[in-house]
Amino acid sequence: MMRFAAFLLGASLLAGCQTLTAPETSEDAPGYTIGAERGPDTGPSGGPDTGDGEARCPAPAYQVLVGQPIGEIHTDSLPSPRRIYSTGDMVTMDHRPDRLNIVTGDDGVVVEVKCG
Repeated sequence: MMRFAAFLLGASLLAGCQTLTAPETSEDAPGYTIGAERGPDTGPSGGPDTGDGEARCPAPAYQVLVGQPIGEIHTDSLPSPRRIYSTGDMVTMDHRPDRLNIVTGDDGVVVEVKCG
C-alpha cells in the first residue's frame, strides 16, 4: 500500500511538470470550426479583411433584412459568426466586431442588423 501511495505521489508530481504546446490552426486540427474557412480575402475571424488583419463588420450589406420575417430568411447562408435573437432576450456581453447580430421583435420581424 505504501508503494502504491509513493507511486501516485511521484506520478502526480511528474504530471505537474508537463508543458503544454500551442494548439494547431490547420483545417485538420481538432476544434476547427466548419464554416470559418479563411481565404486570401478574409480576416483572422473569417470575415472580410480590412487590410490590417482585422475583420470588418458585414452588417451594412445585410440591412435589407430589416422588416423581413426571420422565418423567411435562410439563416444558414449568413456569414459566420452570427447571432439571432429577439429584443429582450439575454445575450452575452462579449464584443466581437466581426459577429453579425440580427435582432427580431416579438412578432419575429427583423428590427435591427448590427455587429458586435
